Amino acid sequence: MNRRVTLGACCVLILCVAGWFPFSSAQLTKRSVAMNSPQILYVGGSGPENFSKIQDAVDNASDGDTVFVYDDSAPYHESIIINVSIHLLGENRNTTSIEGGNHAVSIVVDGVSVSGFRISNVGDFWNCCGFYVTSEDNNISDNNIINNLRINGVFLDGASYNTVSGNLIENNNYHGIRVEYAAHNMILNNVVVNNRGYGISLYDVQDTTVVGNTVRQSFYDGLMLGGYCVNNIMYHNNFIDNPGNAYDATGNLWDDGSSGNYWSDYTGSDNDGDGIGDTPYAIPGNMSQDRFPLMEPFESHAVDVTITISGGVGLTVSVRNQGTEDMLHVDWESHVTGGFVLRPSEREYQGTILYLGPGEDLMIQKSDPLVGFGIIELSVTVGETTVSQKGLLLFFLLLPL
Repeated sequence: MNRRVTLGACCVLILCVAGWFPFSSAQLTKRSVAMNSPQILYVGGSGPENFSKIQDAVDNASDGDTVFVYDDSAPYHESIIINVSIHLLGENRNTTSIEGGNHAVSIVVDGVSVSGFRISNVGDFWNCCGFYVTSEDNNISDNNIINNLRINGVFLDGASYNTVSGNLIENNNYHGIRVEYAAHNMILNNVVVNNRGYGISLYDVQDTTVVGNTVRQSFYDGLMLGGYCVNNIMYHNNFIDNPGNAYDATGNLWDDGSSGNYWSDYTGSDNDGDGIGDTPYAIPGNMSQDRFPLMEPFESHAVDVTITISGGVGLTVSVRNQGTEDMLHVDWESHVTGGFVLRPSEREYQGTILYLGPGEDLMIQKSDPLVGFGIIELSVTVGETTVSQKGLLLFFLLLPL
């Protein structure tokens, strides 16, 4: 079947892209001629004129065009260089994967947006990157950069006025997000987990905003500010279980004047119950402090899920994202107790939902048959949501009550 997008769908996509990635008036003036008739170029899928490689579509694009990549032909084994101001869109950030090579995507021209990709199994030696950026006014958003070799998840190398937002950057063998010799960047709402370097590393960086990020279990500090880093502001971030949650060599602002960040090693109290610690959190390095440390992790939006527990032969647990935002790296656990013969009377399961889009369903647990007889109790927690269910176990058949 030809999976070409219809003319109406193309128009909707173009309008959405225009809304998602706004350009400055100067950019619009510079590209006004090219933007009058943008085109959509397709990669993968079954259309007769679709490209088979992402780089070929990029090389045939003009300023303002969109390159849309289907997941049918994934993984794409390429190292992509973008030297034209385009929107590069993947069909699904879980399945539209780019693998192999040193840098998955290099951006060397201003005004590029990239979203909807899974970057994995990339890298060779230090300073390889999931996204390597040397230009300005780019937007890298809503990608999964996971399970890579020796790479930085995103590296802004002398690149200013860029936005890095909504990405999941996990289990990479170097820094999660790295910025050097740059200014006026925005690092927003990323989840940076279990990377074998710094979670976020800034060196000689000025006038940059770091807001709404969760940085967990880095090999080194969660957020490192080294060299001449000044006039940067960090708030509403969560720093959890890093060897050192942050280091600031030169002194920067760690709150917005009324609330700061969540620190898993903060030991202060909250006697008035306003959610703000009574004493500041000291940042190692240069006498900086978070004057208004948060007592609980910051959530830009609550996780809204429906949990379904099904019986039969074994136990099945499914989750549906009822919210309007992506779920990134949400932990879950389940407990089953009672009614067992031949096996322990209590079992525990746990895991992590790496990504679940709005309206999407995911089976998070499929257990072996529970052999026994009697009443059992099941409890499943996803994020802050807990659902309990009783069931009758008849030998290997589980009947929810």
